[in-house]
Amino acid sequence: MNNLVARILTDESGDTVRQARVDLHPLFAAYPVPSLLYGLDGVIVAANDKSLELFRCGTEQLVGSPLAGLMPELRDEFAVTQGVTHKRVAVRRPDGNNFIARVHFVPTNTGRELLLATIEDLSDWEQEIAAANKELETFMSAAGHDLRGPLRILKGFSEALEDECGESLNDEGKNFLKEILRSADRLEGLIDALLGLSRAGRAEMTCENLDLTTLAELALYELRHAKNARDVDIQVEQGLTAWGDTRLMMVVLRTLLGNAWKYTSRVDHPAVRFFTETRDGRVWLCVSDNGAGFDMAHSGRLFQPFTRLHRQDEFAGHGLGLATVRCIVRRHGGEVEAEAVPNKGATIRFRLSPPPN
Repeated sequence: MNNLVARILTDESGDTVRQARVDLHPLFAAYPVPSLLYGLDGVIVAANDKSLELFRCGTEQLVGSPLAGLMPELRDEFAVTQGVTHKRVAVRRPDGNNFIARVHFVPTNTGRELLLATIEDLSDWEQEIAAANKELETFMSAAGHDLRGPLRILKGFSEALEDECGESLNDEGKNFLKEILRSADRLEGLIDALLGLSRAGRAEMTCENLDLTTLAELALYELRHAKNARDVDIQVEQGLTAWGDTRLMMVVLRTLLGNAWKYTSRVDHPAVRFFTETRDGRVWLCVSDNGAGFDMAHSGRLFQPFTRLHRQDEFAGHGLGLATVRCIVRRHGGEVEAEAVPNKGATIRFRLSPPPN
């Protein structure tokens, strides 16, 4: 492909590409993958036929325009020096409509400091995933509500048995009844978590500018005044903002800060931080702790439903919190990742799409 690009850009006059007329080679024009050529300043200098079809516009609407206008979240990453692929990027058409794409950047060998961007439309794939997720969320919602009735009966009769006949039971019978009630409480929590995951995927979103510092402090206030309240060294960066839905982002912060609070319960000097980190031009929101951590060999399963990396008797949970976080972050056009060291703590990072212009 580089040789093809070099043929396209060769200009006998030696003028810069934007000063010269760019004659697209017939093979480039017919190349089946939408492709754009641009300079290190991020200005598009050529577009093939497939890119015009993908962006639903003419050449004049792309050539001479900044690539950052099409991919605002990658505005600081266009001047790459070697192949870089972004697996999921929100791309904006000139008419204002967005679609999800996989974008690959690669330098050309023309000696003119020009680069090539190829764009793969993931809309169909995203729609299939969305349909499958919606079906799963509907199932979880129906199952959760249907399970509540039998569970209420189970708990009600168990509590009545404890009140009416508890004194007549021997020690073994009392232990059996205690385990029934404990398991019923755990099942109730699991149903609540399932319904929470379902709501995270189906709830209507109303996005606005959010003061994440204040939202985090509200979540931490709840933790400080809960039944498992204890002294924790808390550090929240001031001035944290984002574009998102208030209710859903509160779920994210309650989950991540609650996990950090929980997994530091066995260390002598627990510490929890909420801060930003910039990597490769992207701003990530981070929740970090110095608690139990986990083995990174299992990190690929961390955001899957019902996945737990610690025993129930070590740290109670349902294995749905981080799956819910991932669902919400993805609905905000972002991504989430984790980093940890066993017994030295963990950091969960997430980023969201930038606010609209």
